[in-house]
Amino acid sequence: MIAWVLLSLFAISSVSAQMPAGKVVDDMSLVQLPDLPLEDPPSEAIAAERTKRLQHALRCPVCQGLSVADSPADAARAMGDRIEELVEEGYTEEQITEYFVDRYGAWVELEPPTEDHKALFIAPIALLLIALGAFAVWNRRRPTSTTSESAIPTIELDPDLKPWRERILSELEGEAS
Repeated sequence: MIAWVLLSLFAISSVSAQMPAGKVVDDMSLVQLPDLPLEDPPSEAIAAERTKRLQHALRCPVCQGLSVADSPADAARAMGDRIEELVEEGYTEEQITEYFVDRYGAWVELEPPTEDHKALFIAPIALLLIALGAFAVWNRRRPTSTTSESAIPTIELDPDLKPWRERILSELEGEAS
């Protein structure tokens, strides 16, 4: 149970780490660009394709549920223009994505890399298996309650007291009738 609460808090904190919509900086030159690209600027067709891919892969900082390509917000248009500029300068898709992740945080990617989040999928299954194992061990170790007659203790009377017992029982029967 505690693990579920911790995982929930982790998920909430990662979502709340996003930048509020009103705090979008208009001047993206404040963010340092990745190292200079190692490749030559791409042709127009390749640049257009990369720009399109990146605009569909990155989230609008204002709309938060839409990609840069799908958002009508001014911030998304500015972000799309910046993507286009960086592609034309020859930056790779990874470098451009890194640039926007540095600027807005990991939430800016619509599909974040899964290798960083495998624990979020494995942890609940592992906790469930551990809990089932602990329950099985606990269930085996606890004493079983039986209602058989052998579990009820019997009291053996002293043979010298047997006549007294019979006399008391006969007197009780006589009063009852």
